[in-house]
Order: sequence, then C-alpha cells, then structure tokens
Amino acid sequence: MNIRVILIDDYHDVTGVISEFLGFNSIDVIAIGRNGKEAAELYKKHLPDVVVMDYLMPKFSGIYGLERIRKINPHAKVIMLTGSTDDKLDEKLKKAGASEILPKPSSMNIIMETIKKVSMKNSITVNN
Repeated sequence: MNIRVILIDDYHDVTGVISEFLGFNSIDVIAIGRNGKEAAELYKKHLPDVVVMDYLMPKFSGIYGLERIRKINPHAKVIMLTGSTDDKLDEKLKKAGASEILPKPSSMNIIMETIKKVSMKNSITVNN
C-alpha cells in the first residue's frame, strides 16, 4: 500500500514539483494546501500517513498547522520544511511535535526518504 501524503506550501511550483516526484515514486499526494489552517482542515478530512509542510506561509504559518494537527491526532507524522537555520525555531518545531525538520530547499530524494522513514516509525511506544 502506498504512503498517503498531504503537502502544504504557499508556492504552487513547490507543491507541483514535489507532488509529481512523489507520484513517480509510489507515494500518493492526496491533497495540497496553502497555509496552516488548510493543513489542519485537510488533515482532518483525509487522515494522511504523513504531512509535509512549509514553516513560513502567509496568514497561517506551519506552526499553526502543526499545533492544530497535533490536537486532531497527537501521533500525527508531520515533516516541517524551513529555510531558517535558527536553532530556536528547530526547538520550537520539535516542541510543537514535528516528526522531522528538513532545510528548504531539500533534494527530492531527501524529502522522499524522510517521508518513508517517518511513515514507518511506530507512533506508539510500548514499554515492556
């Protein structure tokens, strides 16, 4: 079964290129949004395996979307893309529940491999 992903970025070119590349590699992009508010709405509607979301977007940022997705599902798998190299931002995103943080831009192969890795992680830890 293919991995089901939603992409969130305010740039149409970015989501178009990523979507096409993932499709060629058996990863289904089931929805595309343009801001953090749409991210939460699309997550609730589609319940994807992984969300790939930009941090910096107008009106509703990626952190807004990440926080709302985590309220819907505390175990949601969200990969954040950011052009910032700020350690404080990375810490803030991790605290908010980002599964992974990738620099923007990242190569298509790195994005694909990160999606595969995150999707295979068990979101529930069982202590024996």
